[in-house]
Amino acid sequence: LFRIMGRFTVSIDFGEVKLKILKPSSRELSCIDLYNTPSHQKPLYTVCITEGLYIVFDSIIQDPGAIKEISKIEERLYDVLVGEESIIDLLEEIKDERLKHIVERQYTGYDVLEPFFLDPNIINVHVMSDKPVQVHHRVYGRLLTNLTLTHEEVVDLALRFAAAAGKPLSEALPLASFVEPKYEARISVVFSSDVTMRRSATIDIRKLAELPWTVLKLIHLGSLSFEETAFLWLMVKYKIPILIVGGLMTGKTTLATALLALIPPGSRVFTVEDTPEIRIPATYWTRTTTREYGEYKISVFDLLKTSVRLSEDYIIVGEIRGEEAREWAHSILLGHCAITTFHAESPEAALLRLLSPPISLDPQVVKMLNVFVKTNVTEKEPGKKIFRHEVYVQDENIIKPVFTYNPVRDKIELVVENPLRTFKFIDRIELTHRVSRDMLEREYKAMITVLEETYREAISADPTLETPTYRELAEILYKKLEEKLQLTQ
Repeated sequence: LFRIMGRFTVSIDFGEVKLKILKPSSRELSCIDLYNTPSHQKPLYTVCITEGLYIVFDSIIQDPGAIKEISKIEERLYDVLVGEESIIDLLEEIKDERLKHIVERQYTGYDVLEPFFLDPNIINVHVMSDKPVQVHHRVYGRLLTNLTLTHEEVVDLALRFAAAAGKPLSEALPLASFVEPKYEARISVVFSSDVTMRRSATIDIRKLAELPWTVLKLIHLGSLSFEETAFLWLMVKYKIPILIVGGLMTGKTTLATALLALIPPGSRVFTVEDTPEIRIPATYWTRTTTREYGEYKISVFDLLKTSVRLSEDYIIVGEIRGEEAREWAHSILLGHCAITTFHAESPEAALLRLLSPPISLDPQVVKMLNVFVKTNVTEKEPGKKIFRHEVYVQDENIIKPVFTYNPVRDKIELVVENPLRTFKFIDRIELTHRVSRDMLEREYKAMITVLEETYREAISADPTLETPTYRELAEILYKKLEEKLQLTQ
């Protein structure tokens, strides 16, 4: 355990001619984890993880010399506020990057929410008036923080986000969802208005990972097995639709991004999203998002209609919710590999929603949805969540498990004798791609070997598995796969 002083508090007063320094108070805390962020440069923040708490403070407070400079800067901030000096001129004169960051976040940035954007472990931030800010940590799950913002502060930050994105936000238009341009985070706002009975304002921030996790990282964490990953890789290569289902914050988008990095190099990819979250290492990638404001609105349905007219290899929808599912299903019938996420607790629940109003898919189309991945999250020990993903197949109108999680052994296990010999839908691969089951089976086994070898090499070179990145992995895997298949011919 690491030990540091303090519960850590911050005094926030927008417009006050003082720098707001995140610093510890007098109470002593025991940290189960202690790290600096960002890690690739001189750290700006120190983070202490204790039981149920995420505590952040400015690293500069540990430098007595730098602290002396704060009062000098504060003297000049008054001149900035009354317009006698430019904030840009002041920032140019500050040599210490930590001090410069504190001034920038307060006057041109997102104030005390900045540390959450700079911590790659944070994937979600939830802000409500007069309540501790909540974060979702990749390793420790949901945590309370040492920061509490007043109603006025939350309103000010909501307006900052909306202004940066160029989106309307007011009492007349109190609901907004948009992408913030600086960090490319998805921001959802419920503004103070008659909708909230003027009692509160809420900001929810969904961050994009700087370096999306690859399938190697998910294997390392136990979320996928080698055999399971090879099966999904085979489905991606041969354009079998994959529907990723699960509840909120169960890793659906993380898994989708990892699987999309297995698309063969050189493929043409068309993505459709209401909020850009997906990242694909494809050279020929047409990335589209909806337009919700203005006279000329463009919906997910509109974009999907366009996508099916193009000669794309893969059509990816970030998430399907309503009528766009019909156009998405049409892309499946045309032979485009359609990988998407869908909010449902199980494959059976997903099919029921797809067949029921308002979506009401044709049952014959639903038969083409053969591969489902169910994302699961569970708490293995207090404060530490684990993600385990299972694969199911719809074959001859029956949902059958293929890879399931064994909690006793804490392993993903294959529960059918041979997935390429067991299921009827594999016939579609044979007919469409003119490849025999023997060849598919040989390729599947080669994929398992390639994944195992690549994992061993990667973990030896970089225990964090940040390399190879999601941009590099497909080239490596397909090159090795080609070599393996040539050796077995």
